[in-house]
Amino acid sequence: MCTRFIGSQLICSLLASLAALTAQAQKKTEIEIHGQVWLTTDYNFQSQDPNWFEMLRPSKISNDKGEAYAGNGNFSVGVRPSRFGIQVRQATEKGMIKTQFDFDLVGNGNNVGQTSFRLFNAYVEWNGFAFGKKNSVFMDGAVVPSTVDFFGPCGMVLLRNAQISYKAIDTKEHEVMVGLENPNATSDLGQYGADFDFGNRLNNMRFITKAPAVAAHYKRNFPHGHIQVAALAKYTAWNDGDKTATQDLSGSTWGYGANITGAYKPLPQLQLLGAFVAGKGIQNYLNDGTADIGVQRNYANSFQPIIGKPIPFISFMGYATYGWNKYWSTTVGYSAMHHQTFNTQLNNALQVGGYATVNLLYKPTPQFTFGIEYQHAHRRNTNFIGDAVFALPAAAGKSFAIHKVQAMLVYKFSSL
Repeated sequence: MCTRFIGSQLICSLLASLAALTAQAQKKTEIEIHGQVWLTTDYNFQSQDPNWFEMLRPSKISNDKGEAYAGNGNFSVGVRPSRFGIQVRQATEKGMIKTQFDFDLVGNGNNVGQTSFRLFNAYVEWNGFAFGKKNSVFMDGAVVPSTVDFFGPCGMVLLRNAQISYKAIDTKEHEVMVGLENPNATSDLGQYGADFDFGNRLNNMRFITKAPAVAAHYKRNFPHGHIQVAALAKYTAWNDGDKTATQDLSGSTWGYGANITGAYKPLPQLQLLGAFVAGKGIQNYLNDGTADIGVQRNYANSFQPIIGKPIPFISFMGYATYGWNKYWSTTVGYSAMHHQTFNTQLNNALQVGGYATVNLLYKPTPQFTFGIEYQHAHRRNTNFIGDAVFALPAAAGKSFAIHKVQAMLVYKFSSL
């Protein structure tokens, strides 16, 4: 056909070259658009923070005053766990470059409780290096159980964190990874909060970042599972904006911990997942973490009558998934966290939190998942022993529990 026109050979040559370049580009670059539409509907027999109505969090079943939320018996429907993203894999002479960017609708910050955009992942991977926001090096994403509840067990490490990381060893049996991550921290001022004597003094207390958190893990894969051991250390500092020559409440401390996780399939249809975490001052890495830093009394020292210290804790998770057949499965398990609270923390501070679920999942196709789940969460607040110096009376911490039934419909899509 090209031979019927003047200059047809040149045109055909250009078209052939363009087709060849396009085919080559397609081979080198792969673009995937992916996501999920996640509909949840649940009935809560008790009450919890309305900002987290479709997610089970022990830390959110009593308010800042240590009292239960009003309004037992709540029904809700939402789509906040829905997600949309794009992944680009590009082959270069220097190795494969993978870029991922996605977001969900779980509003946070000023948009907490709203159905609004939240950055989920934003990172680049190249030759073992990773830059951006992704699963923390301290985390083991392979032990996150299949729950209808989007949030998941309270006592496991689950944090997508801004980082620079490097996978030093990546073989079929061994994985070693190290990373520098955003440290972040929160505090519980306890009796020295805004309603008490030191309230005005602590209003201008600000955390300052002086060094990144350092995380590392070693993962050993076996024919029927794996085990991972991770370690974390972070330096936390704070500055007293109202310091004087006679009193300065500025300070710093170290937080650190270990996370031991594993998965095992004793039978083809049965998978066991577990995690144990211990440390102090790293609660922000827990899925439902509370304050990292607490206040301790130091009244004998007028220059620093109160000091900040990392709060110790332990937590664990144990889950099992059993496949009844090709389409039906059940996941059941329990998770808990225990904080060694300070005597300055009031009776609204969480000391023990627990989480339990059991579900029935139906997956007729790889894209569709239907599920129904019974959910239970409980918390026990710490006892405040009082403070004679400021005439603060002792107050016992209360216990709370909620029971929920939640159903979901998830449709996952991908352009590939």
